[in-house]
Amino acid sequence: MRASTPQEGVVTTDMLDTQGDTPADYSDALYRVYFEVGEWQQVALGAISAFLLERSRDHPAFHFDPASVQRVDHGYALDLPMQLIPEVVRALAERNVAVYQVVRRGRV
Repeated sequence: MRASTPQEGVVTTDMLDTQGDTPADYSDALYRVYFEVGEWQQVALGAISAFLLERSRDHPAFHFDPASVQRVDHGYALDLPMQLIPEVVRALAERNVAVYQVVRRGRV
């Protein structure tokens, strides 16, 4: 039996860091996250800011300042706890904002 090689573009579990920085991270640690979105009349920025402002009122451990959102080519970069990443994507989808890519960088 020969060993199979991963297909190009396919992520296997041996490629993932299962020791840290995982979706099981429920800590307050912040990660730099880039959201590539289809922006029109700042709808995406408004959706991100409104959601995170509401969330920061509910969770005193997380403080959000709308001025901390950095506009970058084709999207926005900001610092978030791991567990808020999918919730931001959901908030964007609820406003019919196309999300083309989410890139989580390292801890800040």
